[in-house]
Amino acid sequence: MVDFNRRQFGGLLASGAALASYPAFAQSANPSFMSFTFAEDPNRPLVQKVIDDFKAQSGISMEAVGSAWGDVQKNLLLRQRSKTLPTTAQLSERWLPAVATIPEIVDLDQALGRAKLEASIDPAVLAMGQVGGKTFAIPLITGSIGMIANKEVLEKVGVGVPKTLAEFRSALLVIRDKVPNSVPFAAVTKNPSAIPLDFMIMVWLHGGRIIDESGKVLIGSDAGRAAMAFMAGLMKDRLIAPELDRPDSRRLFAQGASGFFIDAPQARSFVRSFSGKGEAADAFVLPIPTPVLKAGDTPRSIQWGHLVCAFKGAGMEDANAPGVKWLNYLLSDAVQGSLAPALSALPVTKTGQKLPIVQNDPFFKNWAQATGVPLTNEIGIWSNGPELSTILSEEFQAAILGQKSSDAAIASMQSRMEASMLKRG
Repeated sequence: MVDFNRRQFGGLLASGAALASYPAFAQSANPSFMSFTFAEDPNRPLVQKVIDDFKAQSGISMEAVGSAWGDVQKNLLLRQRSKTLPTTAQLSERWLPAVATIPEIVDLDQALGRAKLEASIDPAVLAMGQVGGKTFAIPLITGSIGMIANKEVLEKVGVGVPKTLAEFRSALLVIRDKVPNSVPFAAVTKNPSAIPLDFMIMVWLHGGRIIDESGKVLIGSDAGRAAMAFMAGLMKDRLIAPELDRPDSRRLFAQGASGFFIDAPQARSFVRSFSGKGEAADAFVLPIPTPVLKAGDTPRSIQWGHLVCAFKGAGMEDANAPGVKWLNYLLSDAVQGSLAPALSALPVTKTGQKLPIVQNDPFFKNWAQATGVPLTNEIGIWSNGPELSTILSEEFQAAILGQKSSDAAIASMQSRMEASMLKRG
């Protein structure tokens, strides 16, 4: 696995792999958009329609380049080396600190205008695309990562929505015993890009932190050990399962083989597809507040969104360049009012969030009530985030699989993360 941190991209500069000047890259004749949503079978038509509508309006052909979610950073690094970077690329918000170190990334405050961006996008949403006070990506869709319950499964086994972690565990036991071959809580247990999200929420629910705003590693606390012991206990009692990635969780949930999982609001669009029920599946997709350690505690969710960045070269030369027009088009009401709701996410623009299709959707209202005020991803904000994610995932897997005790795994996670942060400088 490639570690995409600031040190690596700096190494490329030192070795001469990245150039100080920016000649036209070996791109296709058309501007391009690398997209992980385009690589997802259920959502490919949505992206294609946006591209087709953009061509109909502007006369500009945009080439879609599909890249699996987990491969985007690796593919950007390889394309940076070969000078074949796409004109624009879709990112998860947690990748931006690392991607922003690519020398060819465009400062969108200059390309689109900082005042224009601030006028159209709320500061908290726009901040997802900023690093060091500069805007290196525009938000495309937004929301949060929280817990979703399968209303149909809960009604089938006769349990209500759990309010505390103790109630949550009890509900999982009932589902395990009453739904054959189920994974009661379809937590992610594979993929270093996804494991940290589920575990981060569990650490917060136990009253802990992973890394604070100053970069101090805090996972080695009593709360961190308790969160790890809780997850290891779920594995021991067959309430979670090994080798599950986010797509697996979505399929299990959609097929009635899971009662709960953690995801962004776009989970609804996946459930519609994977269940084969279309919009009828909305009836059992229930956003809920995360169960808390004790009554009165605050439920937790993670700030989430998709971003789009741009790279210097053909298509981004000036305000009239195809890539600049494409970025502006993505912020139009036409796109924000169609793509975001279709992905079961919120528009990022102020005008988009006021559109009737958003205001009249009960799912979005339920989501907002369930997740409250999302917290910032404590790992994704650091340029060495991929390395931190790998460390967390390796120690998490060792603990839930019984290769290490929970305390030993947390102690190792603490020391390895401290070393990573020290190396990062």
